[in-house]
Amino acid sequence: MDRIAAEPEEVARFLAGMTPERMWAMVLDGSDPSDRAVYTTPAFEGAYRRALAEAFAQGPGGYVRDTLLAMSRWPFDPGAVRVPVDLWYGARDTSPVHSPDHGATLASRLSPARRTVLPDAGGALLWTHGREVLERLLEHA
Repeated sequence: MDRIAAEPEEVARFLAGMTPERMWAMVLDGSDPSDRAVYTTPAFEGAYRRALAEAFAQGPGGYVRDTLLAMSRWPFDPGAVRVPVDLWYGARDTSPVHSPDHGATLASRLSPARRTVLPDAGGALLWTHGREVLERLLEHA
């Protein structure tokens, strides 16, 4: 975060080197074996790699912008959020770009947050526990 604030153009140049192939390699390299098992099933891998190709079809600009925004200081006070927030993390998530404390810090800043850490899940929890996540979200409706 500090580097992005100090050198946004340099970070953007680095991120602009991302391609669908590099993104796929990064996902696999940073994943727990349980996540790799999900990502490398033929149906999932094919769909995910097609989505990556489509996402980068016009170049890496969207990825660069999204990553800079996600990793920069937010332009609002998270403590001012007053709507229900659900944070989901897999305890087996080993990705170096996901929350290192599985959302504990973020949950402490979002007063209405409900944090769930699934002990048997990794970063692929939206695909392995999607029904559970959606059912919890529907409780807010």
